[in-house]
Amino acid sequence: MSTLSAGRHAGERPPERVRLLVLELLDRLRASDPGLGRMRQGLSAVVCVGTALPVQLGVGRLLDYPSQISFAVTMFGAVVAMLGSNALIGAERRARVRLAACFPIAVAVGLVPATLAEGRDALKIVGFTVALFLAVWVRRFGFDWFFYGFMAWMGFFFATFLQVTWSLVPHLIVAAVVSSAWVLLLMSTVFRGDPGAVLRSTLAAFFASGRSVARECADLLEVAPDDVRRRRRAFRAVSRRQASMAEAGLLADAWSAERGGVPEGWSATALRRRLLETHQAVERFAAASRNLVDGPPALAQEARRTLDHVARRRDHAAFVAAQRLRRAADADRERGGEYWWPARFVALGVQEFLAFDSAADRPPEVDPGEVEFETASTLVFGGLAGSPAVARDVRARAGRYNPLARVSMTTRQAVQVAIAGALAIALGLALSPTRYYWAVIAAFVTFTGTGTRLETFRKGVARVVGTLVGLGIAIVLAHVTAGHPVLVFTAILVSIFFAFYLMKASYTLATLFITVLLGQLYTVLGTFSDGLLALRLGETALGAGAGVLVALLFAPLSTRDTVVAARNALFDAMADLLDGAARYADSPTPAGAVRLDSRSRVLDDRARGLSLVTQPLTRSSLVGHSSRSTRIRLSRIVAAVHQCRALALDLQSQPAHLLGQSAAACALLADAVRSLRAQGLGEGAPEAVDPLTRSSRALLPERDGDPMRDDDPVVRHLHHLAATLAQLAEADPATVLAPQPHRT
Repeated sequence: MSTLSAGRHAGERPPERVRLLVLELLDRLRASDPGLGRMRQGLSAVVCVGTALPVQLGVGRLLDYPSQISFAVTMFGAVVAMLGSNALIGAERRARVRLAACFPIAVAVGLVPATLAEGRDALKIVGFTVALFLAVWVRRFGFDWFFYGFMAWMGFFFATFLQVTWSLVPHLIVAAVVSSAWVLLLMSTVFRGDPGAVLRSTLAAFFASGRSVARECADLLEVAPDDVRRRRRAFRAVSRRQASMAEAGLLADAWSAERGGVPEGWSATALRRRLLETHQAVERFAAASRNLVDGPPALAQEARRTLDHVARRRDHAAFVAAQRLRRAADADRERGGEYWWPARFVALGVQEFLAFDSAADRPPEVDPGEVEFETASTLVFGGLAGSPAVARDVRARAGRYNPLARVSMTTRQAVQVAIAGALAIALGLALSPTRYYWAVIAAFVTFTGTGTRLETFRKGVARVVGTLVGLGIAIVLAHVTAGHPVLVFTAILVSIFFAFYLMKASYTLATLFITVLLGQLYTVLGTFSDGLLALRLGETALGAGAGVLVALLFAPLSTRDTVVAARNALFDAMADLLDGAARYADSPTPAGAVRLDSRSRVLDDRARGLSLVTQPLTRSSLVGHSSRSTRIRLSRIVAAVHQCRALALDLQSQPAHLLGQSAAACALLADAVRSLRAQGLGEGAPEAVDPLTRSSRALLPERDGDPMRDDDPVVRHLHHLAATLAQLAEADPATVLAPQPHRT
């Protein structure tokens, strides 16, 4: 919560102030974790590990294990339970059973070769390299194989870590079977994946994100006009909240396609329409707030109070304040003011959002043109796909005769991780002949969840920084918890929760908690020392450095090339939407409206993909590209996406006899988008000027028939979209949109 937000609660009575603070914090939590996916993931890992430990101890006592064997299998079983919880949390019932049944097999695939290589250093090094390659290469067969490869790799690593002998292998496999069965039981009961419950939670996150946008807009309107730096931060904060809302909408769209996701009597297509309209209401008051920051202080403060009521869930007060803001806007218009329209749009957007939010628990009307529902996004482990999905089909940069340039992404990364692993082993052995596997782990995870070389670099740096900071915390905490088993166990579970919860949000913080977790494990083993953790830092730095070096030199995947591919995919989706809008305007049908909604969601998904792969460029200038210019172009593309969504929605409410000129303008704008696509990254598009100019002429009032008024929402969206596309084409919007004289 911002300082401004917290300060506004100061005038409330203490109970009311606490209630408002709690509600706002809950909205923030829901908005930052749509569907509470990360929360469920962290809790499931804690419960699975925390309960697997006594289960493994019970099995060990039942089978009369000696203390050393019991300790080894208990630790191993806890690791299998931790990884298994991550794999099963978002899987369907049949997939859960299949995954859990194959986990012990995958573990054995890693255990057996490592045991065969025990005592043969050269063979073990070769085995490590082969295990690294196969663990990544098998991902080509689907998401299940991601976890099979990870389980096999952990089996090989754990056998090396424990220096496993043949007598211990059967016990470890039994531990894997027990943990897999136990996690399957928990995931089928306590953490059973209920698509309906997840969808409801995601919808709550979606509407909470809308209130978070209102909070940031209210904070923006309170920034002093001369505080330029603070205003820029406020602008970026609004954009981040808008992106979170778009992600929650895409996630809700994806869960709507799951069996049992949409409640009985609801329509997935109609729900999509409601979410699009709600999203557009929020975009309306967010864009208007940006335009109002330089307006009259009285209007800006009235809008701020309205948005503040929305953020604080004072809906009746917000509705009344919105009515008051509309009257103030009308008065400003009568006085000849120029800021009446953003003030009016804030009021309209707030009223629309409140209406949709109040109806969130009621089923939307079934659309008469409903067709088979197809989601725009694919669920991956219960969430949306990351940047590797965007970079999957991008060609790597390599010489003509380099075979890695022509293979799939999984094969290329498998070769890269094998080379990086071999280099990490060589460097790690030079630092420590017994702890080199830490370097191997760092090299391995550097290629997990990354697509481009710059992403790999950032992840390697994040792992080293997280390890460095976690090292200091682990040393202090280990001295506090030493000799107190309850404290050690609590610290382990807390570290597991935050490691999983923060994995997608901040890899640096996730690594920090992993380092703290390892410190507590070494306390349990009785081998903890400050020097041991310092050695881990050194090995981690060597392994991460090896991974980054290989990612940069051996068939690297360029961030710039990936951005171009993502931008082209977005422009394709935008042109497709505009073509669909032209066909709908020419011949409006209910089925055509449904297809427009679907294409709007596809465009939102492409915009999210572009945002993912441009993050390294907007946060650094390591590739020689100005982060500021990239942010500006990205903001214009995002503005065009918002305008296309608004156009698609308002077309559906337009009378059929007024849509003729819109069809021609939409088709011409689609041609302009295709001209933009044909240009390189950051280049202008002179070819787009002609269709943009012709599109503005198509909207001119005609001598015969019904003229299109400039205050018509469809005309306004088309004009704004043309201006935004003109900026992307590096043309003068005033020239493109200048009215042309009629020819008689």
